[in-house]
Amino acid sequence: MNLARLRKRRGLTLDGLAELSSISRAAISALENGAGNPRLETLWSLANALGIEFGELVGARNDVEVVEADGISVRLIDRQTRPRTVEAFLLDLPANAKRHADAHVHGVSENVVVLSGAIAVGPLSTPMLLHAGQSHQFAADVPHIYSSGAEPSRAIVTIIYPEDDTALTSEDQELEWPVGKDEWANVRAQLNRARIEVQNGYAHSRITFKSAPEPLQSAIRLIEDELATRSGIAETAKVFVTGNRTPAIATFYRTTQMRPLPINEQLATPLITNCRELANAAITPWLAKKVDADDLHAKSQNSTHIIEAALAAEVLTRLGRPTVPTGISQKQVTPKQSPLMDRMFEDRIDVDVYEAYELVHPAYARQVLAVAETLPVFATKSDQTILDVGTGPGLPLQMLLELRPELHVVAIDPSEIANVHLSRRFADDSRVQAVQASIIDYRPADYLFDAAVSIGASHHLDTKQFLSSIHECLAAEGVLVIADEMLAPFRDRRERNLALVTHHLWYILDTLFDLPASSSEAERAVCDILKQGLPPAMSLALSGRSEAATRQVRETFKAATDIDLGNALVAREAAFNRFHLLELQALVAGLDYEVEQKTYPARFVSLAESSGFSLLQHRRIYATQGDGSYDAGTHLFVMVKR
Repeated sequence: MNLARLRKRRGLTLDGLAELSSISRAAISALENGAGNPRLETLWSLANALGIEFGELVGARNDVEVVEADGISVRLIDRQTRPRTVEAFLLDLPANAKRHADAHVHGVSENVVVLSGAIAVGPLSTPMLLHAGQSHQFAADVPHIYSSGAEPSRAIVTIIYPEDDTALTSEDQELEWPVGKDEWANVRAQLNRARIEVQNGYAHSRITFKSAPEPLQSAIRLIEDELATRSGIAETAKVFVTGNRTPAIATFYRTTQMRPLPINEQLATPLITNCRELANAAITPWLAKKVDADDLHAKSQNSTHIIEAALAAEVLTRLGRPTVPTGISQKQVTPKQSPLMDRMFEDRIDVDVYEAYELVHPAYARQVLAVAETLPVFATKSDQTILDVGTGPGLPLQMLLELRPELHVVAIDPSEIANVHLSRRFADDSRVQAVQASIIDYRPADYLFDAAVSIGASHHLDTKQFLSSIHECLAAEGVLVIADEMLAPFRDRRERNLALVTHHLWYILDTLFDLPASSSEAERAVCDILKQGLPPAMSLALSGRSEAATRQVRETFKAATDIDLGNALVAREAAFNRFHLLELQALVAGLDYEVEQKTYPARFVSLAESSGFSLLQHRRIYATQGDGSYDAGTHLFVMVKR
């Protein structure tokens, strides 16, 4: 059993696996180090938490046997993985023994054949008594039991895992592969109908093809060429051509992503004026086309201000010309010096990649402009020291200081690696005082702040503690400005996972482009994996199939990260794919609820109010999923301490 390898492949920390499995951190650590004799239920709990079959955890060898303290033993005797996973175990029960089994994942069934003795087996509420030679099959995604009689018993237990649930549904349309102009015209008509249905209310539509020519990638290219399916960034119906076993055309509704930002009439520097114009140009294609493309490109590559370069690049990207601004750098690996017991941001998110490529995240610079516009203009110089909570490597703070150079900032972040980048970035800037600490532990020594900001950090901590701790650092009527990502409203784990998938995938799908020929083979391979794997995940999520969607995300992420991209970009446009992998990393961490703990806007406001704040202003800066202002996306909150 290689538990450590499986845990790391899943991306979980020891604490994360402990929480998901309800097995102590110490016990898991001991198992990873080869110590201990785990109980059968411990192994099942670990397998379920890792999202793998039991046989994959213990190994495919047929001599693996687990013996319980009460004499119950289970030995894996066979395991097949195609066309579905089936595992067969030999179960031995002493006389008068009982084994209570937790529910397996949804859709798992068991078939039990008794070889000797007698066993009562099945769901706790309806077990069936079987004698030698008898069998019983039952749904095993509920708690169930195996109970022997007055003599020892033996049985073969076969666990049958569900087939792939990405099959066609009643909402999908399956067509024969088109031959000739008339049949292609019919496909165009079906696609146009799908676009109208989606823009008028459907969440998505999918057309699949039977008998497509080989290879699959050629069929996909043919569809793209015949139907001109590549969507503009601002279209309400976005079309993706993908293929797993067969080509498919997926059409998704895409809500309006951007609306005008707030404007502070007290701010009128040339830089802020230019940034406002760029931010407005990005809203719609017809506004963007009023701006000279050559001027935009020059600003994106040559501006001395990262905020201006990033906003200019975003306008071009939204026009279908993927542009990487100045400010994007090669990844520099920062070693972690002091191992900590507490989970940190860098335990699940690659901070070095975050520092290098997060600038191409949709609305990344736009949110900073919104913060700069809503942060108060202070009357005196002594008031101009603000608190920045969860500064990270410091790129948003650098852009904020470009727009508001009069500010002085106490920047706090608990991450050791982030503080290395932060200290390097502001080494010669006396306006920034970096403090390595969590806001939960930090309190100013001799004064309270009149204002605080936090950009992209609130979802990495306990949200209530985060807000309450900032409240204690602010003076009376102090202002708090927060820009961060929020999900669509959810009520349970299934809804939260669906909200996570759709939210994160839109940031990726909005910036998923073909790479130029100058890119490396590895860069193109990663791009192709994302293009083929993520639209199907979005289809599954919009269909409400949470388990299938999350499995598709995890498999796509694993396939993409198995490719070694190295630390250097071959093509600058490949920075988008590095960001995409970072976004998937955050999505997977969110599914595991480790260091990514997003809530939804209405709940965030409620938590802020219970922490002593009143809401002054709210805007959705960039929309991912949903039409309402309180749906998913990047949000801006301006609050005052009561």
